Amino acid sequence: MLIIRPIAEQDIDQLLLLAKAAGKGMTSLPPDREALLERIRQSEASFARTEKHPDDSFMLVMEDTEQQRLAGCAGVSALTGYRQAFYAYRLMPMTHHSHSLGKQVASQLLHLTNDYTGCSEVGSLFLLPDYRGNGHWLARSRYLLMGLFRQRFEQAVIAELRGWSDSEGHSPFWDAIGHHFFEMSFEEADTLCGLGSNQFITELMPKYPIYTTLLPEDAQAVIGQPADAGRPAMELLKREGFRYDNVVDIFDAGPLMYANIDDIASVRAIRHLPLANEGETDSQVIAANTDWQHFRVMLTEAQVGEEQIYIPAEQRQALELQDTDSLAFIAL
Repeated sequence: MLIIRPIAEQDIDQLLLLAKAAGKGMTSLPPDREALLERIRQSEASFARTEKHPDDSFMLVMEDTEQQRLAGCAGVSALTGYRQAFYAYRLMPMTHHSHSLGKQVASQLLHLTNDYTGCSEVGSLFLLPDYRGNGHWLARSRYLLMGLFRQRFEQAVIAELRGWSDSEGHSPFWDAIGHHFFEMSFEEADTLCGLGSNQFITELMPKYPIYTTLLPEDAQAVIGQPADAGRPAMELLKREGFRYDNVVDIFDAGPLMYANIDDIASVRAIRHLPLANEGETDSQVIAANTDWQHFRVMLTEAQVGEEQIYIPAEQRQALELQDTDSLAFIAL
């Protein structure tokens, strides 16, 4: 049985295995035990709080209860830029006219911005290859959390996607810009950010706009393009209502996606019904309890009626539901 729940400190060894399986591409899931322990403790503290707090950061894990292993994880940060500045590049069109030549030349500027400071952010989505096919509801579990406990999150929600790099891990965009200002490799800068040490960005990042036409063609070509492995995640985000707003990551130019929380498809699709004691399952739902500190989500067979919903007893028990409880769910 697969069930999604908040991470706990005893999951550290399994989370480290997930981080190592995820590889170098996931800055938010570094294969570093102490860094991961810090993320777990932050998540535990966030779920322990009953009021909104700027440090809130929630990590959910998908657990295979039969194999007693973690199959994947997903995260939500309640507020970007609270402890450290949140930087991105905004692509701004620029047009130059020459009346004497009768010529018009269009170009673009990369403008350093803090526009998305103060948003909630979804990320850290990873699933082991053995469990592929479950990513859609692992991703949507975050929106169930956000929709059911709306008061803990901001109106604006963002998602950062990994930018394109080649098979050796080289980023053309980093080579064109970041390398010259930080004097380190893309991997070194990426690792530092994954460990939570990004003060150097504020100190060393160029503050003036950059004309994209001055960049090599391979760097221009990847601006706003996700990594090949990130394209399915981008499609999932688009289906939820996220859009690319011409804002990219300052390291690898990966696209930043944006949505209003109340417009996210999964948030809008959440329904509540009392539990029925009997029924015949004929459909599937992503089901959740509404217990903040014991939040549980699973994909289950169900029978959805006009006034009640039936799910099997085993799934009801796994969700820690009582007979008198209502079920929160998204119908598939």
